[in-house]
Amino acid sequence: MQFILDAIDNAASGGHCFPAVVTALTVPDIAGAVDFPGDKSANRYVSWVDQSFSPMFPQYGEHGVDGVALYALRCKLLHEGLSDPSKAPVSGKSKAASGKRLIAFNVGPGIFMHLCTAADGAGSSWTALRAETFCSDLTAAARRWLAAREGDGIAMRMLASLVDIRTDVPPLSQGVPMICAAV
Repeated sequence: MQFILDAIDNAASGGHCFPAVVTALTVPDIAGAVDFPGDKSANRYVSWVDQSFSPMFPQYGEHGVDGVALYALRCKLLHEGLSDPSKAPVSGKSKAASGKRLIAFNVGPGIFMHLCTAADGAGSSWTALRAETFCSDLTAAARRWLAAREGDGIAMRMLASLVDIRTDVPPLSQGVPMICAAV
């Protein structure tokens, strides 16, 4: 998991904000699968955000960017290429997420709009996040979560079975870095 968090941070700091944001939105999926293995994807995603991310960064919730809104955004960006959280299929939507029309990430150098929210005439809210800041905040929450799981053998075994980078993949390679995932 550490290499995923490092990749997010490196992409964001290198100006590659789209892959950084998309990858960051997968972190609660991974961590939620470890913490809540029997739950459905949406439930474990929302639970992880609400328990591990939101307490560290309560200002997101003040702008309606909670676990439900981030799950909806993740669904739209990863599966449909859309960014309207109010349309994502999440049961038991939070009030904030059901009125959230758009979460936008600003990605230009020298632009520092972060957690800027405005409402339109219909009462839907629009929030701008600075991509680099969001990614940094999410990876910080994940690193803290990882540190808290270090003594949990079950969690560590689950995390060890994740996608990772290996340099020894018999019979394919010896010393060549490869991204590996079991299927």
